[in-house]
Amino acid sequence: MNFLKTNIKIAIYFFCIGFLVSSLPFTLDIIEIRKVKRLKLLEKNFLKKEQEKICKEKSKYDKFYQMGFQEIAKNRLISCLEESNLIK
Repeated sequence: MNFLKTNIKIAIYFFCIGFLVSSLPFTLDIIEIRKVKRLKLLEKNFLKKEQEKICKEKSKYDKFYQMGFQEIAKNRLISCLEESNLIK
């Protein structure tokens, strides 16, 4: 009886170890995919901020905003971003 209990425990331990080892590649792939998605998102956000800076200078956003024409400044910024295909 004691021999059966120890063998069952050993079988369960080896099953758990085998399960963990076999799931490692899948887990690492999931982590890598998430990392790539996060990098793409960060790159997209960075490019959008850079394009907004360029559009603010190009469309004289600050000039209109400081003069009190917030709507015109906003419309010019949006039209510039649409031309650069960042807003769809």
